[in-house]
Amino acid sequence: WDQSEPDWERDGNGTLGTFVCVARNSLGTARRRLQLRLADRPDAPRELRVSGATPTSLSISWSPGFDGGLAQTFLVSARALGAPPSPVTLLAPGPALTLGGLLPATPYDVTVRARNARGDSAAVGIRGVTS
Repeated sequence: WDQSEPDWERDGNGTLGTFVCVARNSLGTARRRLQLRLADRPDAPRELRVSGATPTSLSISWSPGFDGGLAQTFLVSARALGAPPSPVTLLAPGPALTLGGLLPATPYDVTVRARNARGDSAAVGIRGVTS
């Protein structure tokens, strides 16, 4: 550790550290600053959209956020307006899913969360209407 370099502290949530690696030999000194982000919960999905609708289905897609450094899946649920929350949450391995068995001409609130081994992201939502 080179004492002339500043002592870089972690950020407030403890997941990001900046380190300085110093190598010296008879040919000189080399310094490299590195950032390390430890595995954490994933970021929420982005750009959630309804990509298709039929009388009994909604196709949704989204862009994954940062995966937290671990493999992630997505939890998707849909609730018809005015109905109790759906007890079913579907697991999607990738950023798209078609929800079937829905009521025709009905608005649904759809939520998506990312999940990895460290936990779940915040939920994002969109309203879709079956045709």
